[in-house]
Amino acid sequence: MKKHMKKALAWLGAAMMSIGLITSPAISSKAADPYDGEFEVFVGFGGDAKEENDWGMQFNDPNNAGNNPDIKATTATAKVGDTVTVSLEFPDAVPNVWWMAPVLVGEGVGALDTTVSLKIDDADVEIDASKGDAWWYEQTGDFDDTKAIRLYGGFNEWAAQYIAEPSGFKKVEYTITINSAEKAEAKAMGGAFEGEAELFIGFGGDAAEENDWGMQFNDPNNAGNNPDIKAVTETIKVGETKTVSLEFPDAVPNVWWMAPVLVAENIGDIDATVSLKIDDTEVEIDPSQGDMWWYEQTGDLDDKHAIRLYGGFNEWAAQYIAEPSGFKKVEYTVTLNSASIVAPEETPELIATLGTVEKDNPDYNAYILIQSPKYSFRNAWYDAQYGLGYTDDTGMDYFNQITGWDASNNAVVIPGKIQDTKIDGNGTYTVSVTGLQFADDDFKDQDHFNLIAVDTDIPNTGDITISDMELQINGMGVDIKPVISPDSEEYLTMLIQNIWNEDVKEIGYTPTPVTDVKITFKVSGFNKDSEQTVTEATTEATTAATTEAAAADTKKDEKKKGLSSLAIAAICGGAGLVVIIIAVLVVSAKKKKKQ
Repeated sequence: MKKHMKKALAWLGAAMMSIGLITSPAISSKAADPYDGEFEVFVGFGGDAKEENDWGMQFNDPNNAGNNPDIKATTATAKVGDTVTVSLEFPDAVPNVWWMAPVLVGEGVGALDTTVSLKIDDADVEIDASKGDAWWYEQTGDFDDTKAIRLYGGFNEWAAQYIAEPSGFKKVEYTITINSAEKAEAKAMGGAFEGEAELFIGFGGDAAEENDWGMQFNDPNNAGNNPDIKAVTETIKVGETKTVSLEFPDAVPNVWWMAPVLVAENIGDIDATVSLKIDDTEVEIDPSQGDMWWYEQTGDLDDKHAIRLYGGFNEWAAQYIAEPSGFKKVEYTVTLNSASIVAPEETPELIATLGTVEKDNPDYNAYILIQSPKYSFRNAWYDAQYGLGYTDDTGMDYFNQITGWDASNNAVVIPGKIQDTKIDGNGTYTVSVTGLQFADDDFKDQDHFNLIAVDTDIPNTGDITISDMELQINGMGVDIKPVISPDSEEYLTMLIQNIWNEDVKEIGYTPTPVTDVKITFKVSGFNKDSEQTVTEATTEATTAATTEAAAADTKKDEKKKGLSSLAIAAICGGAGLVVIIIAVLVVSAKKKKKQ
């Protein structure tokens, strides 16, 4: 069962980086110092041995206990300027691949340029480098996402696919040349941390049987915590020693993860001493198994606030202790020896990066951004892969269409009309996609989108506000609580739904199949109103005046002609009928929404 859980978590992490979603920008650095360290190089791999989902052909990293021992692996070390070949040979033909990639192990890399080629069963395989980033940090095996660097050229069922999906092969061989590498710019420290951090134990385990996840303590205020767990939490300052604990109502049969957690912001460095007791017995901690501390989303706390300390256990990552089971109490004692904060960014530099908002004569654009459960998508306008102005070698213009995928994972056009809008001042605007014809299985596994957003080219300086957003799908209003997208730092983007962001993970009932998506919103903060709004308002006023005049004329005519009591009764009866019909429709709509 744990293998299935691994797959689910791998999917979640991979999907967030997926090309065809909002792609993450390539990691870059202002530093120009060359990286002079030595990289460990290997092929990371996850596939099946005999049948789909058995995950029997895994090579997570050279020292990982979960590797299939029958895989013959060739690994290497390399510096800038070196060319090395790494490979995996399998005991039997691999029927199905979930992911594979060439991996470098190196820390503190800010810029990297490599050349990658691939052979499968000694035959050259074509790599399409445009399908994703050239390199990125991502947790791989026991190496966390500050050390493991994945290079382009691989295949991922849930993310970038630089090659056609392979199957029925026995050997994979990557040749890699490290052309150049630079060190990342060091964080500028802004002095000692003088605040008070919250301290608690984050925990995820089972209550009665494997995979029931019944013993959770996500953070002190999380609604998903098991209410029968007795938690002792603390606050801690530099120089203090505090003890936190969790006591469980019954013996815990299985642990997925646990760690001591600090809650603090803008921390640049931490030195802490951690000890652990389980059922009042000291437990040996091996700090060499991972980082001493790192930011990681925990419960309702995002990865800008939740800091995990060494000393815990994670089924899919660092294991500082042997896997515990059958216990009723966990107790961590933490001494916060020192902590530094990151130097704050200067506002003038930020404004220089973003540009300034033209308030007097605004000329901006708003675009609709969506992604279906099957990853049919329209990306952000500034996206390097599929944004405004990008076309592939076939001439396909991804930004001016909704792009889907056929059975062979080739890009296809989803029929539908995109309507973006010009923003020329304060006012109410609409963006939409209508007449969509998704594939029958596009919403097979869920009835809502992965992503819905309104994307603009307005600099995200805080001067302009988007509010009063309304979403209609197939003409039906949907409950939403939009937020400013944390992934769009340079431009103002309003996020309505992102299944990987807890703030907007869920929205109201969505009808399927989806044919029309319409978003209206109000823009304010400019020094003038929209010309469109002024024109519409003038038209409405003129229409209202004309209507009133016509009504007055009608009343005069009626007075002249006179109306019989029977005619009046018929009119009233008709109106009553209309009211009844409307009431029935409203009730029906409410029932359908609950369903």
